[in-house]
Amino acid sequence: MRKTCDKSEYLEINPEIFALAEKMLSEEEIRKAEEIAVNLVKKSTRIGAQNSLKEILGYRPKRPIYYANHEIGHLPRWTRYAIENLGHFVDILVKCVASEKLANPKCNEYSFGANLVKLKNKIPDDLYNELDKFNRLIYRPAKHDFKPINRSHRFTSKEVVFKVFFTLKFKEKMIAISQEAKDYCEDKTPY
Repeated sequence: MRKTCDKSEYLEINPEIFALAEKMLSEEEIRKAEEIAVNLVKKSTRIGAQNSLKEILGYRPKRPIYYANHEIGHLPRWTRYAIENLGHFVDILVKCVASEKLANPKCNEYSFGANLVKLKNKIPDDLYNELDKFNRLIYRPAKHDFKPINRSHRFTSKEVVFKVFFTLKFKEKMIAISQEAKDYCEDKTPY
């Protein structure tokens, strides 16, 4: 069976994704992400690192976090579906915020990018900019781009680890500005 991420690339990270991490995450969070990424590479610490990452991510809302947790169990080799499912979660949070802020339930039918454009000047600028970068660098490529960038495959396990930390930051920021996002994260509303 062909591996999706070559062993020599497990610990690589796109410099733009790391720059986003430096903006969004604390030094302690970056250190923890780096530690988990390294532990995923070693057979002796892999299962512990997978479990640690699952615990950090949590288990709610059931979907798509349930799916993302399943995919974390396939790290460090299989990366795309974990990236994509974490992105789906952020996409749903954006839909919640857009639906509430714009008082338009049709926002649930729009794409991440379309909702984000509509949220310009309706959410904090830093959150808007982070979400825009996240969409361009990670989420959209996870769904549509199958070309590697100076390596054999599109995403590495280290990028998945950082994506978990981004996802949690977005969750924290969006539930702070949207009751609908908060209810979704507590499994009170279906999506």
